[in-house]
Amino acid sequence: MDLIDRLYQKINEAPLSPKVLLARSYAQGHQLLEQICKRYGAIFNVEVQTLRGIVTANTKSELFRRNISLLDEGQAVWVVRELMKQLAIENPMNYINESMLKPGIVNQVNRVISDMRLAGLRSDEVKAECFTNLNKGEYLKRLLASYETFLWENGRSDVAGLGDYLKPGGDETVYLALAPTGWTFVERNMIHKLSGDRLCLLDSDVPFYINEDFSTNRFTMFRATGSLSEVREGFRRILSDHAALDRMEIILSDYEHYAPIIHSHAEALGVEYTLSNGLPIVFCDAGKAVVGILDWIAEGFPVKRLTEMLRHGYISFSDERWSRTEWIRLLEKSGIGWGRERYLALLRPERLSEEEREQGTALFTYVKDWFDQLPEGNEWNPRILLEWMTDFVQRYVPARSLDDANVGAALKEMTKRYSASPSEPMPMDLAVQYVKEMLAGIRIRATATPKPGSIHISSLHNGGWSGRERTWILGMDERTWSISAVQDPLLLDQERITLSKHLESAKERAKNVRSERESRLSRIRGEIWLSYSSYDIGEQKSNSPAFEMLQVLRLQSRDSLLDFGVLEHSLGEPYSVMDIMHASELAAPFDGIDAWARLLQEPNGKPKDGWQAMMETYPALAAGYQALTFRFGERLSAYDGWLESGFSTSAHGLDDVQRRDTISVSQLEKYASCGLQYYFYYVLKLRPKEVSEFDRTRWLQASERGSLLHDIFRRYLEDVTDKGTKPAMHDKGRLLEVVEAVIRENALLIPAPNQHVFAKECEEIRRDVEIFYLHEVGRTDQPCFFELELATHDGEPMEIHLPGGIHFKLKGFVDRVDRIGPHEYRIIDYKTGSTSKYKAAEYFSGGTQLQHAVYSIAVEQWLRETGMDFEAKVTEAEYYFPTERGRGENVRRIQNRREDLATIIAKQLESRNRGIYVPAKDLMVCGWCDYRAVCGSHAEWMAGKRDSSVNADILSTLLEVESHD
Repeated sequence: MDLIDRLYQKINEAPLSPKVLLARSYAQGHQLLEQICKRYGAIFNVEVQTLRGIVTANTKSELFRRNISLLDEGQAVWVVRELMKQLAIENPMNYINESMLKPGIVNQVNRVISDMRLAGLRSDEVKAECFTNLNKGEYLKRLLASYETFLWENGRSDVAGLGDYLKPGGDETVYLALAPTGWTFVERNMIHKLSGDRLCLLDSDVPFYINEDFSTNRFTMFRATGSLSEVREGFRRILSDHAALDRMEIILSDYEHYAPIIHSHAEALGVEYTLSNGLPIVFCDAGKAVVGILDWIAEGFPVKRLTEMLRHGYISFSDERWSRTEWIRLLEKSGIGWGRERYLALLRPERLSEEEREQGTALFTYVKDWFDQLPEGNEWNPRILLEWMTDFVQRYVPARSLDDANVGAALKEMTKRYSASPSEPMPMDLAVQYVKEMLAGIRIRATATPKPGSIHISSLHNGGWSGRERTWILGMDERTWSISAVQDPLLLDQERITLSKHLESAKERAKNVRSERESRLSRIRGEIWLSYSSYDIGEQKSNSPAFEMLQVLRLQSRDSLLDFGVLEHSLGEPYSVMDIMHASELAAPFDGIDAWARLLQEPNGKPKDGWQAMMETYPALAAGYQALTFRFGERLSAYDGWLESGFSTSAHGLDDVQRRDTISVSQLEKYASCGLQYYFYYVLKLRPKEVSEFDRTRWLQASERGSLLHDIFRRYLEDVTDKGTKPAMHDKGRLLEVVEAVIRENALLIPAPNQHVFAKECEEIRRDVEIFYLHEVGRTDQPCFFELELATHDGEPMEIHLPGGIHFKLKGFVDRVDRIGPHEYRIIDYKTGSTSKYKAAEYFSGGTQLQHAVYSIAVEQWLRETGMDFEAKVTEAEYYFPTERGRGENVRRIQNRREDLATIIAKQLESRNRGIYVPAKDLMVCGWCDYRAVCGSHAEWMAGKRDSSVNADILSTLLEVESHD
């Protein structure tokens, strides 16, 4: 008789007596009863219980009478941690000191205390001499004593202590259990006390690979190149025979690895399924939000974490005046980057532009509320963090599915359960570690028992009880199938044996687990599939089948001499994701990949060239291939930045183009530097993300540092020249006051990552200003205009006139204008980098340095048109490097090449208006380009086309611009 028959026989021996089926889990017990009912019909007077469930229920009234509460396993961890901390404070030289109170160590110690308690050990029975390390023995003895004292003084009891409050059963209830039970010494005593002589243990079956009844099943074995291929092949077989889904149970040898793969395939195919152990919370949007916000805290509040969650819709803001995209854009443009101080500083209303102020104020309200509820320094603890996350999920995480709602409910329940646990202040990273471990215990889509119409997916630890007609066991490779016998590092096997015969060693535990598993699987009947992954793609190494797979083959063939070579031969070629080798076996394609596998196979089974078919099926792929072909070709094309459909000067006069354009010098220089970059930025309006990345070694970004120095130079010179109306009366003390004032203002707006970095960069700024001061004292010219905006009286861009009738509207600012003689001026542009690219022999540098010449004409025209100086002439332009890096040097350009400037700009505008936006000539430009991910190596491919005669007419105007030094 099999287990079901024997169990039914025991139930019928005393049909009128109440019976309790003691199972390892309620799911196991209910599945056993369902099998009995399916085979024999209805039964009555049978209740399913677990040992801990029935003991807890039996002691509840006695615990209430004595005013004692039960300490659950989750709360016990915090009690043990609190006691460990007390011991560490009392004696910092203890075996485990305060710095070692990490989640992994605390959980390990808690397991050892639990094991000793369940083995019936009391602290007065523990001898330190039994341990390989005397300090460890004394520590564990003292900790166990502290734990016992805590339970007594606080009116608490753990599961191991429930035996003291258990009343012997006085009725005729019969208790049925399956061997091996897996009960500890204390648990066995408790059930014997409860059941007396009415406990019946049903013997276990022999292992499946030597079980004659098991050999009568119908077996199918296969292997695949990777776990993904293994799952795909199984689903191919499930779908091809059109059998009812609720006839199958899938047992996963590595549940955490295989369950997500099964889940994704079943979801894609619309296959109904149940998961005995469920899935981690990250498989729903609310779970991703919970994990994401916890990572946001752990990583120092980086903006990119928030924008990622907003982009995917995991979190949202209640204020619907702005879209999700607008919230993301505001966060990215804010320059916050990271750190709570930067959020609160950079989102202040006065820091934002007028058009962003209303939205920024709303966002500031949100983040201020977050940070007001979060602790700082070492004042964190898991309880506070759980409460904060529960509130955050309720307010900012939309529940769009039942899974999302379940995550929110589970988080509330967890917060409530742990609110009574001891909790002391700790560093943020430690609190986050504890909470992450708690979140790992929350599962979604968990359905312990099978449901009609659904495939049931179980683990190797709890599968095989459904009684279904078809069972598929995945992952039967040697590594996954094996059971670890690694010793507990805190309580070694030799120490366990010496301490008590009731403490199970690692070797015994592994043996018992294997025995229970093999006995359980031997009860499976019907059609059985066995499979494994013959290749680990992640580690790039082959896997061998488990020895039990060979044993099944021997059992099936009744030949005990078969070896692994025979097994591998019988398995045939491994199945793959795109399985051309077995395409002829497919009754129906699993998905598009399988359809292609059949399409790419000749009638004789050989693979064929499917290039043409792919190009016809996927137009986008064909277009990409065409683009690649044209880029590698000699002739210039649209894929190189030549828009042949662009308007030309023959159809649209250059004068018309100039009138409608407002041009900045940076646009002209960018076009000369790289036409493709210009096209991306100004024509397609593609903007690189302005997200500040966390750098614990920097306070200010390069642009922020440049703006700060410009502000210092402007304020100081305005002070000492009475806003440019008097010769400079230099005052170093006043300069230092300006420096400190500007630094303070910037520190409020942009918090530094730490004081050391802040002090270091402030010192660098002071050294730069010292260079500036030394060179300004030696100047004899009169600074008269600062941050001069080139605009008309009503704020509109100026129309600039160049020789040859060239005119266009210009917008921009000039850092500084000095009077160097009667009606004679010099413009100055501050540079905070090096002088390397400003060579004396490169006046225009191929059109990439036009600012000095264009601004000279613009300032001269502005001075005359505004009446500031009707005879003004700008004769010089200067790039000034007043920093330590630039060594105070300057590069001056005499303004005597205005006709050449007009020619260059005319040619640039003509080339642009003809639709020519080719990549850079200088490959160095690509090194700091924001569009490298889009462009790739385009500039390298373009080098040969520039010199090719077939492109000479098209590129003539651009090449002429590039020839001007």
